[in-house]
Amino acid sequence: MSTGIRRSSCEVQKNSTKLTYNGCVSSENIEISSCAGSCGTSSIYSAEANALKHSCSCCQEKATQERKVLLTCPNGSKITHSYIYIETCECHVTDCDAGSTPSLKQRRRRR
Repeated sequence: MSTGIRRSSCEVQKNSTKLTYNGCVSSENIEISSCAGSCGTSSIYSAEANALKHSCSCCQEKATQERKVLLTCPNGSKITHSYIYIETCECHVTDCDAGSTPSLKQRRRRR
């Protein structure tokens, strides 16, 4: 028997790319990270409230660190640029739409 609960797949995604900032670019590819995946989201009827209760969460960063990279600008100058690197991700509870819908509305029937 299925419980209907799905495990989250929220995790760090890594990508290697040249970092560009204000026209200046890194000489080598830099590892950039992001959070991606699904988290538990549901709607369930509450007899007590006579409404649908919503539960939502989104995949967001849990731990980050500041990293620095040397960029070369079009005029040949070099600058140090700081960027945020995501180390870990997790599901964070969010407000779907104030938590519930108004009482159930009757559907219009076509005649």
